[in-house]
Amino acid sequence: MQDLSKKRILFLNSLQIYGGGEFFVYQAAKILKNRNYRVTISCLKNTELYNKCRLEGIELFPVDYPVNSTKGVFKIAKILTDYIKLNGIDIVHSNTNFDRTAGAVAAKISGIKHVTNIHSLQSIQHNITHYIRNRMLTHQFIADGEKIRDMLIKKDNIDKSKISILYLGIENESDSNLETRKKIRKEFNITDEIILIGNTARMVDFKGQEFLIRAFAVAAEENNNVMLMLVGDGELMGYLQKISAELGIKDKIIFTGFRKDMYEMYSAFDIYAHTSVEGGGEAFPFALIHALQKKLPMVVTDVGSMSLMVKDGVNGFVLPEKDTLKISGAVKKLSQSSDLRNIMGQKSYELYNSKFTAEKMTDKVEEIYNKILAKKNN
Repeated sequence: MQDLSKKRILFLNSLQIYGGGEFFVYQAAKILKNRNYRVTISCLKNTELYNKCRLEGIELFPVDYPVNSTKGVFKIAKILTDYIKLNGIDIVHSNTNFDRTAGAVAAKISGIKHVTNIHSLQSIQHNITHYIRNRMLTHQFIADGEKIRDMLIKKDNIDKSKISILYLGIENESDSNLETRKKIRKEFNITDEIILIGNTARMVDFKGQEFLIRAFAVAAEENNNVMLMLVGDGELMGYLQKISAELGIKDKIIFTGFRKDMYEMYSAFDIYAHTSVEGGGEAFPFALIHALQKKLPMVVTDVGSMSLMVKDGVNGFVLPEKDTLKISGAVKKLSQSSDLRNIMGQKSYELYNSKFTAEKMTDKVEEIYNKILAKKNN
């Protein structure tokens, strides 16, 4: 294996939001920097990703990527090319559709390698430009799990040998779960006897919070000591609040809105629930890995690769999408037994340590870098 220290990696991320893909970029860059890579992140200025990287001391190259537009890709490619040549970049590592194209073009012109992460279960090939990019301008595709790999092969006809599977991971947080739990619960006036079911996600259709709310309403009929906390914001927040009121449970559901301390919120939970539905590209949500690390039992739907992180009957329950009766049944079962919650929570932590740490994830990224740098330029 060649020595990759001092190799220059340029991560690209052109989105305004801070979701799973952005968290991956931030975390991978931070760890690679600590492993003596020379890492730069190119993103929009003053986004959450930009601000977090600036605080971490990660080198930044802000670019005015177009928002909600595919225009200007070659203009951005020229900007990236100039930066690559000036700074001796070795690998361009893209992450979203726009920067995937711009980065691939810039890498090709500069004579360096281009790798790209695929974080969604949606096709990445929609026009002739994408076809050329995928066939001729990308050295390796990194899929978040087997289902994305299979989608790339079947829908986009990408050569299997050019796809690597990466299981995402997070760092093992050292803060005191107990102290954080007390702080969060005190903020929202949640007493010790309350069993708190939590969900952290954008409030959009494919995250399926509506079905979680409807299932919770059924579970709450039999157990007065349960509450539901929805962490995040999005276009459906008003609609979800309306449903909660119509079901007569608005006093038992907490909508926190966006939280910069989102990952601390897990410490307040007793159960984690994620009831996504097909059609929105849900694949490998980091939210579940945080729940694993926090030793939480889970209730999830069989969508994307979530069953990789939740083993049915072992560390939680994997249920059909939109099946509110089965979801409510699992919530009731867990809320009624502290022993079951503890046993399944411990299994979650064991699964986290075996497969989903940030160190294991970054080891795999390094392995992929080695692989493509060992090949002669196409």
